[in-house]
Amino acid sequence: MGLKALFLVISLAIAYCPAQGLPQAVNRQEAKATYLVVYRPGPAWLTGKSVMEQPLKEHGKYMLSLYIKGSMKLAGPLTDDAGGAVLLEVSDEAEAKAIVANDPAVKSGTFVYEMHPWKLQPWDEFAKKANGGTQTAHPTTGNSVGGNDARRTQTDEESLRSYMAGDYDLIGCKPDSTTTYIGHVTLRDENGVLQVTRTIEGKADKCVARFDTVAGEDRIPVLSMHFHFDGNEYDATYRWQSDPDNYPRFTGYVYLAGTKSPGLEALFPVHK
Repeated sequence: MGLKALFLVISLAIAYCPAQGLPQAVNRQEAKATYLVVYRPGPAWLTGKSVMEQPLKEHGKYMLSLYIKGSMKLAGPLTDDAGGAVLLEVSDEAEAKAIVANDPAVKSGTFVYEMHPWKLQPWDEFAKKANGGTQTAHPTTGNSVGGNDARRTQTDEESLRSYMAGDYDLIGCKPDSTTTYIGHVTLRDENGVLQVTRTIEGKADKCVARFDTVAGEDRIPVLSMHFHFDGNEYDATYRWQSDPDNYPRFTGYVYLAGTKSPGLEALFPVHK
């Protein structure tokens, strides 16, 4: 595929990925159904090995891709090595079944599963009414809801840094220009920071990527970077998603001070 054709594909992809400064609002999702999936050791389970010693790397990648898409809300291993459990939020039973059937751990036989539709009760609302409309603290920890949200966010970012670490091919178009360029990007999780090395036209620049959200109340998750290119300082905002092989892929906008029309970039994972 030629550079112009690739750039057309990127432009179309970015057109459907709202980013910072864009007025479009994200459509609210329709009502979702929830399903509880309980995984149990299957015929390929390694006897005598704990759940953490099972060949579940691809299963973990798959779960993270579902979390990023919004199809999976909660998941984790059972600490008695009896398997694991997942909470799905999907359109219908057919989607839930398709998700589980495509799980690498199910395909390999490491896990078998049972799935049940699950109605989640609004316990926060019940507790608020029971306490006269005031917010309560979690009795097991003594911390507020906000404190638990902060810890969950930290854990989510740790998982995302591990998921995103790797090498990427880059193709882009400069702000206020039709000039295109290609390059290479490496993301590394170092001491809790997502370190970035961008190599464009033989010149390397290092920066740090940070997680953020944009688009007002919709709080769309993005990855932001500030880097140097052609002697100028740029800011970039990327939306991420999983490709068909469960690798992360990024599309975003590149801004230069005084930009009238932002530049475009897409990062494609290098499969090794």
